[in-house]
Amino acid sequence: MALRSKTKVIGVKATDPPKLTDQQWNVLGLAGIIFFTMAILQLASFNDFKQWLAAVGLAQPQIWAVGLILAELWAAAGFFKLKLSPLFRMVSAVLALLVSGFWFLQNIRLVSDGASGVLQSSGFFGRFLTQTPSWWTVLEAGFF
Repeated sequence: MALRSKTKVIGVKATDPPKLTDQQWNVLGLAGIIFFTMAILQLASFNDFKQWLAAVGLAQPQIWAVGLILAELWAAAGFFKLKLSPLFRMVSAVLALLVSGFWFLQNIRLVSDGASGVLQSSGFFGRFLTQTPSWWTVLEAGFF
């Protein structure tokens, strides 16, 4: 109750979808499209994606694959101009941060360990749109 009265005093009111300019929605939509594309292409090549996760040394790669795909889909939904609950958007933002952090850490680990020459794909898009892990893929993951 005290929190509600403080927000009334300050005049803060949450709106959904948030009030952003068209340019801001376009940038967010681009991030949403990237997350959505990653999830769909990883799902389309699920066995290859699962094998990639096993190749980088993750135990139980099928659980990692399902978790990453679901997190990317949820994260993508929060970037579009849809009527969603504020809690859904907050969880979406956290998942986007976690997924981006996962890809950043995996790619930096592959590059720093010298394992980047062994794998033909960075894993971002399953077996599609393959890129050999390098400092470029580390930068890509860092800019999510």
